[in-house]
Amino acid sequence: MIKLIACDLDGTVLDDNKNVDSELKEVVAKLKEKDILFTVASGRSRELLLHILDYFNLKDVPYICNNGANIFKNEELIHVEAINSEYARDICKMFHEHGIVFRMYALEDVYINGMSDFFRARMKGYSKPFIDYYPELNMDDIHVVKITADLTNHNDLADFFTKEVSKFPNTVFTKAEDNIYCVNSTNANKGAALEWVSNYMGIKMGEVMAFGDNENDLAMLKKAGVSIAVSNGEEYVKSQVTNITKDNNHNGVSCFLKEYFKDIL
Repeated sequence: MIKLIACDLDGTVLDDNKNVDSELKEVVAKLKEKDILFTVASGRSRELLLHILDYFNLKDVPYICNNGANIFKNEELIHVEAINSEYARDICKMFHEHGIVFRMYALEDVYINGMSDFFRARMKGYSKPFIDYYPELNMDDIHVVKITADLTNHNDLADFFTKEVSKFPNTVFTKAEDNIYCVNSTNANKGAALEWVSNYMGIKMGEVMAFGDNENDLAMLKKAGVSIAVSNGEEYVKSQVTNITKDNNHNGVSCFLKEYFKDIL
Protein backbone atom coordinates (compact mmCIF):
# COMPACT_ATOMS: atom_id res chain seq x y z
CA MET A 1 0.00 0.00 0.00
CA ILE A 2 1.48 3.32 -1.06
CA LYS A 3 1.45 5.92 1.73
CA LEU A 4 3.73 8.63 0.32
CA ILE A 5 4.26 10.04 -3.18
CA ALA A 6 7.41 12.07 -3.87
CA CYS A 7 7.76 14.07 -7.08
CA ASP A 8 10.57 15.87 -8.80
CA LEU A 9 9.42 19.21 -10.23
CA ASP A 10 11.35 20.51 -13.25
CA GLY A 11 10.81 18.22 -16.22
CA THR A 12 8.41 16.03 -14.24
CA VAL A 13 5.53 17.87 -12.52
CA LEU A 14 6.32 21.13 -14.36
CA ASP A 15 5.96 21.31 -18.14
CA ASP A 16 8.49 22.99 -20.41
CA ASN A 17 6.90 26.38 -19.67
CA LYS A 18 7.14 25.73 -15.91
CA ASN A 19 3.39 25.25 -15.51
CA VAL A 20 2.20 22.66 -12.98
CA ASP A 21 0.50 19.45 -14.13
CA SER A 22 -3.03 20.84 -14.45
CA GLU A 23 -4.83 17.84 -12.89
CA LEU A 24 -2.38 17.01 -10.14
CA LYS A 25 -3.69 19.33 -7.43
CA GLU A 26 -7.13 17.69 -7.50
CA VAL A 27 -5.64 14.19 -7.53
CA VAL A 28 -3.35 15.01 -4.60
CA ALA A 29 -6.28 16.35 -2.58
CA LYS A 30 -8.33 13.20 -3.20
CA LEU A 31 -5.42 10.93 -2.29
CA LYS A 32 -4.89 12.85 0.93
CA GLU A 33 -8.45 11.96 1.92
CA LYS A 34 -7.32 8.32 1.65
CA ASP A 35 -4.26 9.03 3.85
CA ILE A 36 -1.88 8.92 0.88
CA LEU A 37 0.40 11.92 1.24
CA PHE A 38 2.24 13.95 -1.39
CA THR A 39 5.54 15.81 -1.24
CA VAL A 40 8.15 17.30 -3.55
CA ALA A 41 11.81 16.40 -3.96
CA SER A 42 13.46 19.17 -5.91
CA GLY A 43 16.84 20.49 -6.88
CA ARG A 44 15.48 23.96 -6.19
CA SER A 45 16.12 25.91 -3.01
CA ARG A 46 13.23 26.47 -0.60
CA GLU A 47 12.73 30.08 -1.71
CA LEU A 48 12.06 28.89 -5.26
CA LEU A 49 9.55 26.30 -4.02
CA LEU A 50 7.28 28.55 -1.99
CA HIS A 51 4.62 28.93 -4.70
CA ILE A 52 4.59 25.15 -5.24
CA LEU A 53 4.28 24.43 -1.51
CA ASP A 54 1.40 26.88 -1.31
CA TYR A 55 -0.27 25.49 -4.45
CA PHE A 56 -0.33 21.92 -3.13
CA ASN A 57 -0.96 23.01 0.47
CA LEU A 58 2.04 21.03 1.72
CA LYS A 59 1.57 21.57 5.42
CA ASP A 60 3.09 19.21 7.98
CA VAL A 61 4.65 16.99 5.29
CA PRO A 62 8.46 17.27 5.02
CA TYR A 63 9.73 18.37 1.60
CA ILE A 64 13.14 18.03 -0.02
CA CYS A 65 15.18 20.92 -1.44
CA ASN A 66 18.59 21.36 -3.08
CA ASN A 67 18.75 17.73 -4.26
CA GLY A 68 18.41 16.48 -0.70
CA ALA A 69 20.80 18.90 1.02
CA ASN A 70 17.89 20.47 2.89
CA ILE A 71 14.69 18.99 4.27
CA PHE A 72 12.05 21.32 5.65
CA LYS A 73 8.77 20.87 7.47
CA ASN A 74 6.71 24.01 7.02
CA GLU A 75 9.33 26.74 7.58
CA GLU A 76 11.61 24.68 9.85
CA LEU A 77 14.86 23.21 8.54
CA ILE A 78 14.87 19.69 9.97
CA HIS A 79 17.83 18.15 8.13
CA VAL A 80 20.91 19.48 6.32
CA GLU A 81 23.85 17.97 4.43
CA ALA A 82 26.47 20.60 3.60
CA ILE A 83 29.51 20.48 1.32
CA ASN A 84 32.91 20.68 3.00
CA SER A 85 33.76 24.38 3.00
CA GLU A 86 37.28 23.86 1.61
CA TYR A 87 35.94 21.74 -1.22
CA ALA A 88 33.23 24.30 -1.99
CA ARG A 89 35.87 27.05 -2.10
CA ASP A 90 38.10 25.13 -4.54
CA ILE A 91 35.22 24.02 -6.78
CA CYS A 92 33.89 27.57 -7.05
CA LYS A 93 37.38 28.81 -7.91
CA MET A 94 37.59 26.17 -10.65
CA PHE A 95 34.24 27.22 -12.13
CA HIS A 96 35.25 30.88 -11.90
CA GLU A 97 38.56 30.26 -13.69
CA HIS A 98 36.71 28.51 -16.54
CA GLY A 99 34.20 31.34 -16.91
CA ILE A 100 31.24 29.29 -15.69
CA VAL A 101 28.08 31.06 -14.54
CA PHE A 102 27.10 29.57 -11.19
CA ARG A 103 25.20 30.07 -7.96
CA MET A 104 26.50 28.96 -4.58
CA TYR A 105 23.63 28.30 -2.18
CA ALA A 106 24.50 28.50 1.50
CA LEU A 107 22.33 28.42 4.60
CA GLU A 108 23.32 32.05 5.15
CA ASP A 109 23.23 33.62 1.65
CA VAL A 110 23.27 33.02 -2.11
CA TYR A 111 26.48 33.91 -3.94
CA ILE A 112 26.39 34.57 -7.68
CA ASN A 113 29.03 34.40 -10.40
CA GLY A 114 27.74 35.93 -13.63
CA MET A 115 24.29 35.76 -15.22
CA SER A 116 22.62 33.50 -17.79
CA ASP A 117 19.16 33.12 -19.31
CA PHE A 118 18.51 30.13 -17.06
CA PHE A 119 19.32 31.98 -13.85
CA ARG A 120 17.58 35.13 -15.03
CA ALA A 121 14.35 33.16 -15.40
CA ARG A 122 14.79 30.82 -12.43
CA MET A 123 15.78 33.41 -9.83
CA LYS A 124 12.85 35.77 -10.50
CA GLY A 125 10.98 34.68 -7.39
CA TYR A 126 14.00 34.70 -5.12
CA SER A 127 13.50 37.10 -2.22
CA LYS A 128 16.93 37.01 -0.57
CA PRO A 129 19.54 39.52 -1.76
CA PHE A 130 22.39 38.04 -3.77
CA ILE A 131 26.08 38.47 -2.96
CA ASP A 132 28.67 38.65 -5.72
CA TYR A 133 31.14 35.78 -5.58
CA TYR A 134 34.87 36.49 -5.66
CA PRO A 135 37.73 33.94 -5.45
CA GLU A 136 39.14 35.39 -2.23
CA LEU A 137 35.87 34.85 -0.38
CA ASN A 138 36.42 33.50 3.14
CA MET A 139 34.35 30.30 3.36
CA ASP A 140 35.06 29.42 6.99
CA ASP A 141 31.64 30.43 8.29
CA ILE A 142 29.64 29.67 5.16
CA HIS A 143 27.60 26.46 5.09
CA VAL A 144 27.28 25.58 1.39
CA VAL A 145 24.52 23.12 0.50
CA LYS A 146 24.61 23.29 -3.31
CA ILE A 147 26.50 24.86 -6.20
CA THR A 148 24.54 25.10 -9.46
CA ALA A 149 26.48 25.62 -12.68
CA ASP A 150 25.06 26.59 -16.08
CA LEU A 151 27.11 24.85 -18.78
CA THR A 152 24.97 26.07 -21.68
CA ASN A 153 27.99 27.58 -23.42
CA HIS A 154 30.47 25.09 -21.95
CA ASN A 155 28.77 21.71 -22.32
CA ASP A 156 32.02 20.23 -23.62
CA LEU A 157 33.38 20.65 -20.07
CA ALA A 158 30.72 18.48 -18.40
CA ASP A 159 32.87 15.33 -18.33
CA PHE A 160 35.90 17.33 -17.18
CA PHE A 161 34.00 18.86 -14.26
CA THR A 162 32.49 15.48 -13.35
CA LYS A 163 35.99 14.02 -13.03
CA GLU A 164 37.44 17.03 -11.23
CA VAL A 165 34.62 17.31 -8.69
CA SER A 166 34.84 13.56 -8.00
CA LYS A 167 38.39 14.12 -6.74
CA PHE A 168 36.92 15.90 -3.71
CA PRO A 169 35.84 13.29 -1.13
CA ASN A 170 32.10 12.93 -0.53
CA THR A 171 31.29 15.43 -3.29
CA VAL A 172 29.35 14.78 -6.50
CA PHE A 173 28.56 16.63 -9.75
CA THR A 174 25.23 15.61 -11.33
CA LYS A 175 23.02 16.76 -14.17
CA ALA A 176 19.79 18.40 -13.01
CA GLU A 177 18.19 19.51 -16.29
CA ASP A 178 19.33 20.39 -19.81
CA ASN A 179 22.79 21.96 -19.36
CA ILE A 180 22.38 22.64 -15.64
CA TYR A 181 24.58 20.70 -13.20
CA CYS A 182 24.75 20.67 -9.41
CA VAL A 183 27.46 20.03 -6.88
CA ASN A 184 26.29 18.45 -3.64
CA SER A 185 27.61 16.36 -0.80
CA THR A 186 27.30 12.67 -1.69
CA ASN A 187 25.12 12.41 1.42
CA ALA A 188 22.83 15.02 -0.11
CA ASN A 189 20.86 13.12 -2.72
CA LYS A 190 17.16 12.67 -3.22
CA GLY A 191 17.32 8.98 -2.35
CA ALA A 192 18.94 9.48 1.05
CA ALA A 193 16.65 12.44 1.71
CA LEU A 194 13.52 10.50 0.80
CA GLU A 195 14.60 7.65 3.06
CA TRP A 196 15.15 10.17 5.87
CA VAL A 197 11.67 11.62 5.30
CA SER A 198 10.12 8.15 5.24
CA ASN A 199 11.78 7.20 8.52
CA TYR A 200 10.71 10.50 10.03
CA MET A 201 7.11 9.78 9.03
CA GLY A 202 7.21 6.11 10.04
CA ILE A 203 6.72 4.93 6.45
CA LYS A 204 8.61 2.04 4.82
CA MET A 205 10.38 2.69 1.52
CA GLY A 206 8.28 -0.05 -0.05
CA GLU A 207 5.28 2.17 0.68
CA VAL A 208 6.76 5.11 -1.24
CA MET A 209 6.15 6.06 -4.88
CA ALA A 210 8.54 8.42 -6.67
CA PHE A 211 8.50 10.29 -9.99
CA GLY A 212 11.48 11.80 -11.81
CA ASP A 213 13.15 12.50 -15.13
CA ASN A 214 16.84 13.18 -14.69
CA GLU A 215 20.13 12.02 -13.25
CA ASN A 216 19.60 13.76 -9.91
CA ASP A 217 16.39 11.73 -9.43
CA LEU A 218 18.01 8.30 -9.81
CA ALA A 219 18.88 7.70 -6.16
CA MET A 220 15.29 8.46 -5.17
CA LEU A 221 13.79 6.32 -7.93
CA LYS A 222 15.98 3.36 -7.03
CA LYS A 223 14.96 3.47 -3.35
CA ALA A 224 11.21 3.89 -3.86
CA GLY A 225 8.90 0.89 -3.80
CA VAL A 226 7.28 2.11 -7.03
CA SER A 227 9.33 4.27 -9.40
CA ILE A 228 8.07 6.18 -12.42
CA ALA A 229 9.87 8.22 -15.05
CA VAL A 230 8.12 10.63 -17.38
CA SER A 231 8.65 9.72 -21.04
CA ASN A 232 10.67 12.88 -21.68
CA GLY A 233 13.22 11.73 -19.09
CA GLU A 234 16.82 10.71 -19.71
CA GLU A 235 17.05 7.30 -21.40
CA TYR A 236 19.25 5.84 -18.67
CA VAL A 237 16.84 7.04 -16.00
CA LYS A 238 13.94 5.40 -17.83
CA SER A 239 15.87 2.14 -17.96
CA GLN A 240 16.13 2.09 -14.15
CA VAL A 241 12.46 2.48 -13.16
CA THR A 242 9.50 0.16 -12.84
CA ASN A 243 7.10 2.33 -14.88
CA ILE A 244 7.09 5.05 -17.55
CA THR A 245 4.26 7.55 -17.91
CA LYS A 246 3.37 10.33 -20.34
CA ASP A 247 5.70 13.28 -20.72
CA ASN A 248 5.71 16.41 -18.56
CA ASN A 249 3.81 18.41 -21.19
CA HIS A 250 0.87 16.00 -21.05
CA ASN A 251 0.25 15.63 -17.30
CA GLY A 252 2.30 12.47 -17.01
CA VAL A 253 2.25 12.37 -13.20
CA SER A 254 -1.49 12.85 -12.70
CA CYS A 255 -2.29 10.43 -15.54
CA PHE A 256 -0.28 7.69 -13.85
CA LEU A 257 -1.77 8.38 -10.43
CA LYS A 258 -5.32 8.33 -11.73
CA GLU A 259 -4.74 4.95 -13.35
CA TYR A 260 -2.74 3.43 -10.46
CA PHE A 261 -5.26 4.52 -7.81
CA LYS A 262 -8.39 4.20 -9.97
CA ASP A 263 -10.04 1.90 -7.41
CA ILE A 264 -9.96 4.52 -4.68
CA LEU A 265 -10.19 7.84 -6.54
